Order: sequence, then C-alpha cells, then structure tokens
Amino acid sequence: MSEERDCERCGEPIPARRLEALPNTRLCIECSQAIGGDYVTYVIPEHTGKPGSLKRNYGSWKVQRKLRTIDPIDKKLPKDER
Repeated sequence: MSEERDCERCGEPIPARRLEALPNTRLCIECSQAIGGDYVTYVIPEHTGKPGSLKRNYGSWKVQRKLRTIDPIDKKLPKDER
C-alpha cells in the first residue's frame, strides 16, 4: 500500500484507492482530469520514406511519454473558479 500524499497541483490529499491503482501519480482525480493526466504523450512518425517519392509508405510510429510540468493552482480562489 502506498503512503498518503497530497496533490502537487491543488494540495488536497490523493485518495488511497487512486494511489493503490497508480502508485506514482502526483495528481488527484479532479486535477488529473482538468490538465489531462501526469504525462504528455507524443507520437513520432518513423521511416516515412523519401521526400517526393510516390511509393506507399508503411512506416512506423514511436510513442514517447514525458512527465507533465505541474503548476500549483492559486488556493485563494474558490474551487468552482479554478
């Protein structure tokens, strides 16, 4: 079982069930939905052929995930104005 942690964005405690499912998460459910999760996903085309070629391209795709930068929200604002 994971230790109890606070959300890096809003400072509220992250629910224990979320920490069990995602032990490395840094966000509570509301903040994760608001900013799109802990990671940014990039899809990069590879082996796409030569420029100007009329050949069909059956290249591949490389998927990269990077940790998203999380900026804390202003705690002075009411929750419905965030």
